[in-house]
Amino acid sequence: AAGYTGTLIAQHARQRGHQPLLAGRSAAAVTALAERLGLPYRELSLDDPAALTAALADVDLVLNAAGPFLNTAGPLAEACLRAGVHYLDIGNELQVFRALYDLDERARQAGITIMPGAGFGVIATNCLARYVSDAVGGAAVLEVATRAAVAQQGPGVAATRQQNMPYGGWIRQAGHLQPCPLGSGIITITLPDGPCLIMPLPTGDLEAAFQATGAADVTAYGAVPGDPAPGPKASDPAADQRPAYQSFGWARATGPDGATTQAWLQTGESYAFTATASIRAVEETLARSPSGALSPAAAFGADFVLTIPGTSRTDTIP
Repeated sequence: AAGYTGTLIAQHARQRGHQPLLAGRSAAAVTALAERLGLPYRELSLDDPAALTAALADVDLVLNAAGPFLNTAGPLAEACLRAGVHYLDIGNELQVFRALYDLDERARQAGITIMPGAGFGVIATNCLARYVSDAVGGAAVLEVATRAAVAQQGPGVAATRQQNMPYGGWIRQAGHLQPCPLGSGIITITLPDGPCLIMPLPTGDLEAAFQATGAADVTAYGAVPGDPAPGPKASDPAADQRPAYQSFGWARATGPDGATTQAWLQTGESYAFTATASIRAVEETLARSPSGALSPAAAFGADFVLTIPGTSRTDTIP
């Protein structure tokens, strides 16, 4: 809980009136945060499976905000399965999604939810993917992308990128993941504020979009590093009224008959979105208790993203 994003999530949970139990690997950091927010806390190590399972005995749900998730998701999800506790995280790492979705049958038998991707990067694209896929009667080809605006980059993002780079690029073709050169396949799309260069990235969106829609061909894009986001024109009278940070999601689906539709999501700063959306996902999970390893849209539907304040959706559906 004491990391950059975890702190934002804990603060938002407190503002929503919740009393989450904060946990962390650093006793000093989690203690300081818990005392500041007036919340209970627990020092937690992932090295002892028995102790970890015992620590979850009085817990209903774990929301994991500790990346890189290649290190933390597996031990925590296994402990949640043993303890009968829901597991959610805010990661977007392809290898982690593959491993966690493989736990679907065990999660169903345990009657728990396993849901990676309860943050901006996946919720934005996953709900859009489900929306456009439904509009064309089930997508055969699906493309999704995000461009995140951040007030401050959390330190965990750089560590996660570095750890996942050796896996290279991936796309989904004919229902199977296929490697592709990282940095290839750059295209230009139009976002609400102008053109944006995007490139395929090996993110969890690939697995989440497939899980939510069953589309055989899926490409998950992200903004090309260094491609500047267009700013408001000096002559634009609405420039001063625009939010300081605008993040976007995009999805395009092609149906079996060749029909194509697109949709766009517009929201604010991506870390603030993640704090709000992850707690909404917690609330929905506790209220519905869906069983299995699920993407956000598969569990909550395409319109779940619209429950996040300051978020809007537009589309080309007739």
